[in-house]
Amino acid sequence: MGNSETKQKNTGISASQYGDILIKTDKSYYFSGEIVQGNIYLNVIKEGFPGCVIYLCVLGKEKCQWTETSTSTSTDSEGNTSESTTTYTYKGKSYIYSHKLELHNFQSPFLPLGQFVFPFQFQLFSHLPGSFYEKDLAKICYKVKASVNSKKPSYNSIISIQRLIIREPIRQITNNLTGAMLVHSEDCCCQSDEACRIKCKIDKNNYLPGDVVYLEINIDNLHLDVQLYSISIHLINILTLTDDSGRQNRQSSIVAKKEIQGVPPRSNEIKNVQFILRNNNSPLEIQPSANGHLVNSAYSLLIKANIETDSCCCKEDPSIQIPIQIVAIQPQNNDPFLDQPPDWNPQIFQIQKFYLTDSNKQKKNIVHSDQYNAQYKNNSIQHMQQQMQD
Repeated sequence: MGNSETKQKNTGISASQYGDILIKTDKSYYFSGEIVQGNIYLNVIKEGFPGCVIYLCVLGKEKCQWTETSTSTSTDSEGNTSESTTTYTYKGKSYIYSHKLELHNFQSPFLPLGQFVFPFQFQLFSHLPGSFYEKDLAKICYKVKASVNSKKPSYNSIISIQRLIIREPIRQITNNLTGAMLVHSEDCCCQSDEACRIKCKIDKNNYLPGDVVYLEINIDNLHLDVQLYSISIHLINILTLTDDSGRQNRQSSIVAKKEIQGVPPRSNEIKNVQFILRNNNSPLEIQPSANGHLVNSAYSLLIKANIETDSCCCKEDPSIQIPIQIVAIQPQNNDPFLDQPPDWNPQIFQIQKFYLTDSNKQKKNIVHSDQYNAQYKNNSIQHMQQQMQD
């Protein structure tokens, strides 16, 4: 019937001899809160499969893992010292969706011969963390699965799986599109109005990987006798991971950077800069922002000034930090392809509409939907505040 992602056990009677199944949604990516519609296609070509219930499974989970090392020094009775290093591994996993829903029951000992289509519909939670993958560290993934489970352990089940890409809601924060800083000369510990004033403005606050950020940088160096050598622009990512016990690991990295020429002493200039959101450290595209319970990935643009002399002796180097959101790119159309048999004339059942709630989840390590709604709001505020303080 098509390129269904069929997972079978290594042992047992193959289910493919009895027919095949395919699940296909109306599209492969969604925003939080959207309605998902789709069909399960079942083609049974041989009698005798010991199962009669069609299940729809909706699965979504966060997962993270990291290691930390600790070195200790000990001294024996003879005064000899030795060092030992211990590596600790921290893991976190939670299920956003873990729903197994009965779509249809044929009420018979065996799966009947024939061709069938089972339409379904459900609505996504209003605040979901977006799909995310960082190799060996973290992932947030979603999928739907169609299955006819075997009543006998010697038979493999008939299964089809489709991955879903979830894109987080686009956040419009127009009041955070600008920033300003003062760059003093080396004697700035004394009260003085002499400073280089820099203002920066970006065109918007949400982008796709590979997009161009348009910056307008206004440099007023009329009050300083020193040259502003250059201005550095960095795309900063802060990845915060949380394990099952609540322990956190915070990793900050420079994803992309660019340096532009500054201005001479006693001068001013407005510079229009194009900054491409491309990963300088990897051929892989930039991962999107993610606002999960265990996996949180936040981005900001950091603008720093490089002056001729040492900057202020009593403060850190001045900078501008503007939070931005990276939205997952629309995936290419690689959905399962429905290759209809030449005699395809299925019986189409009435659409089944499901409401995914905490009460009809399977019992696993789950985070409740209301926690995700609250987590989304809290993380959005806390991470922007943290970024502005760093």
